[in-house]
Amino acid sequence: MTAKRFRPRAGATIRLALLLAVTFVCAYLFGLYSYAREVWPVEIVRQLKRWTDPPRAAVGRYDPSQRLIAYPGKTEVACPAPAGTTAVILAIGQSNAANAAAKKVATRYPDRVLNYFDGKCYVAASPLLGASGEDGEFLTLLADDLIAAGTYRGVIIVAAAHGGSPVSRWRRNGDLNQRLLSTLKALPPGYKVTEVVWHQGEADFELKTSADLYTASFNSLVETLRESGVDAPIFAAIATRCGRAGWTADNPTANAQRATIDNRRVFLGVDTDALLGTADRREDKCHLSESGQTKTAAAYAQAIKAYRRSP
Repeated sequence: MTAKRFRPRAGATIRLALLLAVTFVCAYLFGLYSYAREVWPVEIVRQLKRWTDPPRAAVGRYDPSQRLIAYPGKTEVACPAPAGTTAVILAIGQSNAANAAAKKVATRYPDRVLNYFDGKCYVAASPLLGASGEDGEFLTLLADDLIAAGTYRGVIIVAAAHGGSPVSRWRRNGDLNQRLLSTLKALPPGYKVTEVVWHQGEADFELKTSADLYTASFNSLVETLRESGVDAPIFAAIATRCGRAGWTADNPTANAQRATIDNRRVFLGVDTDALLGTADRREDKCHLSESGQTKTAAAYAQAIKAYRRSP
């Protein structure tokens, strides 16, 4: 007696095909919905990609605190004498104020826009020495904007931002605060900071730092700057968005940042939470794309120009 071979019914085969088709369509539509609205599992997928992507080999040299101290192609020039028409911009904060943007840029004014680091001056170009990372940045574009507008004849950038740093590391006795004070002490005689660019907050949103704690840490940073002789206006960012699911504009860090802007010592430099769209950030939805660099630089430049033109 021979065994009968099992043959699926035509109806069952059709139903299975329909089920697979419906499942595929639902998965595709859910993927579109998730990506557009930054909901689960989009962030998980991005994290997996970051974890599995091979690390990129560093080209530059770093000191033990992860400051970029050397990079191929840097052009050293003589540091100019102090002048009232030359800005000295101190840039502090986390990665979006450091070298983490998409496009490496170079100044259009190589004789007038310089990057000061460790006793030497270099023609400003990404990545800037003194900050972390070795990608692009917006500070060189900001300096160019100020010169093009006639706000300053020259700009010296002192880059000191550090990627991923919460505000607590910048307060009095924090490791980055101590490094900052050492940087200020090492400035050449007569070099006086004219503007402080503070761009930070994404780390504190992720850490769920309370508004009170953020404000206290920021005020502590301001006090140490003042004690070090820096009485320049501080142009601060409202910056908390960094590709995290569940982000809302009304969060403790952003609220604290808004509250610190008093229009006397601290001024709004840019609200990147509101200003930048998806295309203005890199694939990680956090760091600046080329258009994000341009927009952020323009916003800071406009704030500085408005301050310098006010009576």
